[in-house]
Order: sequence, then C-alpha cells, then structure tokens
Amino acid sequence: MHTRKSLLDHWEKQLLAGGVDSPRLSAQVLLAHILGLPRLDMLLEIHSPVDESDRMRMDILGARRAIGEPVAYLTGTKEFYGFDFAVGPQVLIPRPETELILDHMRETLDKNACLRALDLGTGSGALAISCAILFPFFEVVAMDISLEALKIARKNALAHNVAARVSFFQGDLAQALCASSFDVIMANLPYVPLNTKNTLSPEVVSYEPHVALFSGHDGLDCYRSLAESLVGRMKTGTLLLCEIDCSQGAAIKNLFSASSKSVRILKDYSGHDRIAAVVF
Repeated sequence: MHTRKSLLDHWEKQLLAGGVDSPRLSAQVLLAHILGLPRLDMLLEIHSPVDESDRMRMDILGARRAIGEPVAYLTGTKEFYGFDFAVGPQVLIPRPETELILDHMRETLDKNACLRALDLGTGSGALAISCAILFPFFEVVAMDISLEALKIARKNALAHNVAARVSFFQGDLAQALCASSFDVIMANLPYVPLNTKNTLSPEVVSYEPHVALFSGHDGLDCYRSLAESLVGRMKTGTLLLCEIDCSQGAAIKNLFSASSKSVRILKDYSGHDRIAAVVF
C-alpha cells in the first residue's frame, strides 16, 4: 500500500530527474489536487495510505508534469490575488507580477467608488474578476481576441459571483469599446520580445498560448497599437495600467507621453520595471 509520503518521495525524484521547476512543490500540489485536500492539510497526515485509483491518477499527472506540462494546466486551477481561477491551455497562466496592477489600484482609488474599468486581453479573467471583487461598485468590461479564453473567463466570473458586474466581449484593440467611457483601463497585453523566445522556460514556450505571450521583435507591437488607438479618445483623469517587460520602461514612456499627462514606471518586488501607470 502506497502512502502519501512514498508517492511524494517517488515523484519528487522523478520530477527532479526530469529537470522541471519546483519538483517537490509540484508533487505536493498534484497529490493534494487528486485527494481533494488543501496542500498543507494533505501534508499533516503524510503517512496516510493512498488507494490504488488515486495512485494511478498521480502516475498519470506526474508523468505529464515530468515532461514539462505546467501544474496549473494539470490541476485546472491557479491562484491569483488570493482567489482561485480555472485555467487551461487556451489562456496564459496568471502571474504574481500582474497582481501589482491591483496593488496600485488599491493604493490610489477609492474602494467604494462607482467607476467603469476595462480589462484588455483578459485571458482567464483573473484581473477583471479580482478587480470586481476588490471594488464592489465597479462595472468591469473584459475583452479578449480569443473566444475560448472568454468562455473560461465567464466561468470564473460565475464562480466568484461577479457575473452581474463583469461583461465579456470578443475583440481586438481597434474595437476597444469606446475607451473614452472608462475611468480605469487594465492592460496585460502580450509583451514578450520574439528575440527572447529561446531564453524562456520550455514549460512556457511549449504549453502556453503564444498569442498571449509574444508581440513582435521587441515585444511592443500590441502596446504600439494600444497607444495609437487611444490618441484623442481618452477623458481627463483616466488611469491606464500596463504590465510590461523589464526592458521596456523607456519605450513605453515614449509611446504614451505625447497623449497623456503623466507616465510612471513602477517596479516589481525584484526592482525591475514592471507596470506603466499612465494618467490622461
């Protein structure tokens, strides 16, 4: 009879040999998912037996993880800003860095304000839905070019009971739903330069949707289009928050400075340029 500990030890070794990121954590998250338990609760009774059907499921998921498939796609969920979101290969896995957009909003905006927010490139809806949860009087519109992504985002809005305040639309930046009517615009658009593709983790390149990652040779094609689409259309005081690559701060300032009052580049916890805060 296998125990939780024996399975975890086995798969930690297998994943370590496969060269995947965080082999111990990966094994723990997968087994906790299979057992339907929080990870820490699963570890509290680490010597408990695991029945054969769960062992077989662990072998299947462990083998997929060993060849690089992301844990979030294997479990179908990813935590973002303390909330759980359904994810799949149709959407980019939410990153902790994107939470900085919400941090800035919470620092600068009134929680009880009645504002309209637009989330461009919503993907799983993690940013738009978290915004709706944190700002209970906001009306949020989420856009994405991918219909499959929007299906996942709608599912997440229903799961978090904010579907009445989050609207989803399929479209590109040229169809940004009259951006002048919004008070806040959140944009986590593709920004990875194609010329850095070979430096990325194989997990990212092999499994996550390239359309949500790459944006031309220097990674700025989407933000160039956004800057052009907003010229002359923004009402005074609108706040635009963009997640960017750490190498793009100066270029983003140049893109938005001519049509805005101010552009600030905010750093992440590692001290790298990460968020552009533009006020029109």
